[in-house]
Amino acid sequence: MTDHKRNVLTGLFVLAGLCCLAVLIVMFGEYRGVLGKRYTINAKFDRITGVREGTDVTLAGVWVGSVLRVGLVDPRQPHKGVLTVLEMDPRFQVPSGSVAVVTTPLMGQATVNIIPAAKTLTLLPTDGTAEIAGMVTTPLGDVIDPNLLDTMKKTTYQIGVLAEALTPAANAITDLLEQRSIEQVEESSDTPQKLAANLFTTVERLHNVLRHFDLVLGDPAVQSNVKETVANFKAASEDAKLAVAGLRSFAQEAQQLTVSAKGVMGKLNTTADTTQKYIDELGRKLVSATDQVSRLLDYLISASRDLAEGQGTAGMLLRDPKFYDELMLTVRRLGEAASELQVLVKQWQKQGLLSVGR
Repeated sequence: MTDHKRNVLTGLFVLAGLCCLAVLIVMFGEYRGVLGKRYTINAKFDRITGVREGTDVTLAGVWVGSVLRVGLVDPRQPHKGVLTVLEMDPRFQVPSGSVAVVTTPLMGQATVNIIPAAKTLTLLPTDGTAEIAGMVTTPLGDVIDPNLLDTMKKTTYQIGVLAEALTPAANAITDLLEQRSIEQVEESSDTPQKLAANLFTTVERLHNVLRHFDLVLGDPAVQSNVKETVANFKAASEDAKLAVAGLRSFAQEAQQLTVSAKGVMGKLNTTADTTQKYIDELGRKLVSATDQVSRLLDYLISASRDLAEGQGTAGMLLRDPKFYDELMLTVRRLGEAASELQVLVKQWQKQGLLSVGR
């Protein structure tokens, strides 16, 4: 084989390889539509993330096309949303009511997955006028349970409400802990914007008090006085201990004295009972003697009456006036003495010194 034929065959082999490579690029690359005519579907999103021209489009997880164009519905009014044009393979048709969901994985590029509506017989037109709704899911939507996501959203909202409610308290705490020196508070006392003392001011005052207290205690003279006071207090404590010991001894002696006094009182009670018996006996004898004196007086009165009438020898003697007068005076005095003795006996009975005998 000549060199010319060899070169021709080599050139033809290289050309065939290039053609095969081009076909593969067209089939598996971004320009798959070159091999067939595609149709478009419009997907409208409120917002979109990670989607650009060439992003793959899947239908129920199967590749069916790519994103042809991404733009705003109205460039002058961005709030109207984003319009995404999906270029679809003519071999696949999308059911009515389907939703285009943008899913961004934790690693990799975003994809547009068309979720077909369940139990729908009608299909979207392929003339480019079809439009479906779009939504964007978070990467955690495929990993975390949607109910848990809802709970997390509610919790986040409640935390926000709590934070809003705690804001006044946080502001008050900030105002309480704000650095306000004593000089600033005193200087603003005569101004309309008077500053109130807060925790910082109180701590500063306490610090000043403790510092002065430390200075006072650090004085050698004060320390000496404190030592003397402590020594005096110790001596007073020892004296108090001695006094307590003396009181304890006095209490013991008083207790012994009480016991002795009880014994003496017992003896006195015995003596008093004996004396009472003697007094009762004496009273009975006095009453008996008084009765005898009373009978004697009655007899004397009767005799005196006989004498006064001149009966008997004694009556004769009484005729003498002097003798009669003296005898009557004597009888009168005896009667007065008996009356006084009766009064005395009654007084003894009232005082308990004499009891009437049986």
